Amino acid sequence: MKKTILLLGYFYISLLHAKDYSLAKAKAEYTVKHLFKTVKGESNDLKGKMVCEKQRCEFLVAIASKSFVSSDSNRDLNLQMLIEVMKYPFITVKGTVAENELLKNEFVIKTLVTFHGVEKEYNLKINKKESYSGSFSMQLDQHQVERPSLLMAKIENEIPINFSFEWKE
Repeated sequence: MKKTILLLGYFYISLLHAKDYSLAKAKAEYTVKHLFKTVKGESNDLKGKMVCEKQRCEFLVAIASKSFVSSDSNRDLNLQMLIEVMKYPFITVKGTVAENELLKNEFVIKTLVTFHGVEKEYNLKINKKESYSGSFSMQLDQHQVERPSLLMAKIENEIPINFSFEWKE
């Protein structure tokens, strides 16, 4: 009986020490390069949560696939068809980071990114000044996305992704 009470007490105390954070002021940007043109698009529709407990933080960020916009609405519609936003409505990023890493000016986080229904591990390089920012590069063929072509030349397979965000308690 005493052990049960102690275990329940420990459980409730550990819950009190967990910290919950929500994503705020978040933005993700992509760059697509073609022989004749470079296109940038962005989304501000990022939702996320991070829970820190026992010096470990687990996070999950979701981006609505159809929320990316560039300077051309026709191109955006073609992108939505290409990445099948009805079939794969979200791009997700999840991972775990040591809580003390979040205090550093620069660090790397191993994450699992699910894009176009394919989950792949990426190392995100993070910089912290007033807010967090970072980047990584994604290979379209590794996510089973067929590269479109313009004048018989396909876009580059590597897509640089940049992002910025804040965590609010």
